[in-house]
This record gives sequence, structure tokens and C-alpha cells, in this order.
Amino acid sequence: MAADGPRFDAVVIGAGQGGLAVSWFLTRLGIGHVVLERSGIAASWRERRWDSFCTVTPNWSIALPGAEYAGGDPDGFLPRDELVRHFERWAESFNAPVRCGVEVRRVRPAEGGFEVETSEGAYAAGNVVVATGTYQAPNIPAVSARLPRRIRQLAADEYKHPGMLAPGGVMVVGAGQTGCQIAEELHEAGRDVWLCVGRAGRLPRRWRGRDCIAWQRDMGYLDRTPEMLESPEARFRADPHLTGRNGGCTLSLHDFHRRGIRLLGRLTGCDGERASFDGGLHAEMRFADEFAARIVAEFDRHIREHGIDAPPPAPDELAGGPPADGAMPDMRRELDLAAAGIKSVVWAAGYRHDFSWVEAPVLDEAGYPVAPGGVSACPGLYFAGLNWMTRRKSGILWGVGEDACSVARHLAGRRGPIPAPG
Repeated sequence: MAADGPRFDAVVIGAGQGGLAVSWFLTRLGIGHVVLERSGIAASWRERRWDSFCTVTPNWSIALPGAEYAGGDPDGFLPRDELVRHFERWAESFNAPVRCGVEVRRVRPAEGGFEVETSEGAYAAGNVVVATGTYQAPNIPAVSARLPRRIRQLAADEYKHPGMLAPGGVMVVGAGQTGCQIAEELHEAGRDVWLCVGRAGRLPRRWRGRDCIAWQRDMGYLDRTPEMLESPEARFRADPHLTGRNGGCTLSLHDFHRRGIRLLGRLTGCDGERASFDGGLHAEMRFADEFAARIVAEFDRHIREHGIDAPPPAPDELAGGPPADGAMPDMRRELDLAAAGIKSVVWAAGYRHDFSWVEAPVLDEAGYPVAPGGVSACPGLYFAGLNWMTRRKSGILWGVGEDACSVARHLAGRRGPIPAPG
């Protein structure tokens, strides 16, 4: 093996839910390993979420191996900092061998295993588990370069709280889960908010007395496999509107409009202070409505077919739909940013994955790892905690442990002594 640095049976890259879950199983199996993390434990939760963030899935869904939620509020939603502390206690509980401040720059097959090139030199590994999370960088559209220089622009993972933005209006670009939650927080803080809407569904927070995630779990939605999707691209579409803030509630574009958040179509261009938008706003709002109608119809069918004693929908569960007269917000095709008082733009237009640093033939045409059960076609190279890796739940707190177990067991079955350098 070419690397002359530290040698391990396994190198795990990333100390988030995927990496720590694999480390927990490897520790129980007695397999020597190290977890390399460029920042700190649970860094994505700690550093890339805003201050008031709460989990979107209920506390009962925190099913991390050896760290299942055991608190008194299983149907609540953990705030960001409590979730981070949960991760830290978990890592301490089994003395996870995490080395923070080590950035992995390249992984490539080498004689006897792999060479892992890092900011502190090269590691030799018999096996490598990539657990860096699905998305590494925010998607900032090219139109950002055409916005007036006076406007402060920041990605959603840089946004922390309303007070960090200059006084004045804010345009949030992107209306998936993140964009909607940030827009709502800014509006509640008294800001004038303009929200550029793309394609995303809407989920009722609760339906007939239960959380929508509980219904999805029982109906097998979280166990769907990538082959069940209409196309491979569907793995990366925006998550439906949902929030765990204030005890969890339904997010709705119609409700935003009624409350005074201005809705716009997709931002397509900017010339000086004049921004332009496509004409798709109404179509995207109808898409969210149809998504919600379809999912509650499926919930109702499940209730009927299984004879479940569920109450009728409560008024708050029915909230979020269009007004009785079907009225939609005005369709703006242009907006004078200066006249609107917009001083800041928050980009919430999704994130990009980048696994180009993994130099092995294990990526599909979209550059995404092919690793059913976390096992790639390159012997000894594994992945954990990625979105839709094996099932819908692969990348979430509810399901990450299953894939991590598969990875650890497979790795244990093939490991052997790591040869000395040279």
C-alpha cells in the first residue's frame, strides 16, 4: 500500500449519523477503525442549520443504534442544539474513535486496500466507509451574479437568525422545507418577505390524529426502494413542506399568502434592480395542493382497509388548502428590488452532491454512489447515511442504523490484515 501514514482495518469518513452508526457497529464487532471528520461531531446539524431549527421528523424516529430516543416527548421535535448534544453523548457512550479537524481530500484503491489522502497526510485502510451525507454544497443559480451588489446574498446553510441580516426586505429563493421555514421565521420577525416558489409537495403535519410520518412508516413509505421511483432524478427532488417548529405544524403557500408573505415564481433573471420570474407560480401551488390531496387519500384508504379507528380530520389538519373561491396570488413577472426594499437574498434552492473525490468506478451517471445495502462494487468501499441509498429511510434518523449494520457486517466478513507499506 502506497500510504505510509497510520493504518486501520477501516477508515470511516464523516462523524454524522451515518458515520457514527457504522462506528458503533464496528466497535461492537471489535474492528479497529478511525472516524475522520473535517469539523466536529454532528457538524451538519450544528453548523448548517439555523438557530431555531427543529427536527422535521418526530422524536420517536431518532432510532440511532445505541442512542434511540428515550425522552418524555416522543411526538415532539428536538431543537437543533438538543439534537447535537444527543449525538455527542452517543459518541461518548462508546468512545467513538473520532479525529476532528481532518479533511479527507481523496480516496483511491491501492495495493491491499485504499489510500485516504487527508489534510494531515495519507492513511492506509483495508476498508473505507464514506458517510459524508448526501449533499456537500448549496446550489446557487447563475442568476446570483446578476443581482445588485448592494444586496447581501447568503446560502441557506449560512443563515442563522433574522438579526444577522440588514434591516429591510428579504427574498428567499426556493420553497422546499428549508426555504419555507426560513421565510416563515423572517415573516414572524417582522420582515417583508418575498418567496420564490419552485416545485415541492405539501404534507399535513398531522392527519386524523397522527403525525404524517407515523402514517408513512406504517404504510411502508419509508421502506420504498429507488427502483420504485418514477426516475433516478426523483431521489433528489425537494422534500415536501413540513416543519417541527412550535410543536410541529403544516406549512402552506396559501397560508403564507394569507399572512402577507409575497409569493413569486422561479427567479429567472435580473437586469439592474429589475428581477424577472417565470409564470409557474400558480402551477407550483396547484402541484403542492394535489400532492397533499393524494397523500391524505392514501392515508384514508389505509385506515379503511385496515379497519383503523381514527377520528375524522380536525380543523387544523384540514388547514393549508386553497380558499373556497380558488383565488390565487397575483402573478408577478417582474419586481423592482430597490422599490420593494429588498436588502438580502437567502438561497434555498437545494444542494449538490459531490463524490468526485472518490476515485473508484462506483458512481452512476448523476455522480451518485451505487451501493445497495451500502456495499459498492469496489471491494472494501462502502457508503452509509446517503439519501435513497437502499430505501427512502436510508438517509434519515429513523433508518440509517439498518444500512450501517449491513455495512459493518459485510466489512467484518471480508476484512483481513493490512499489509505493511512497500
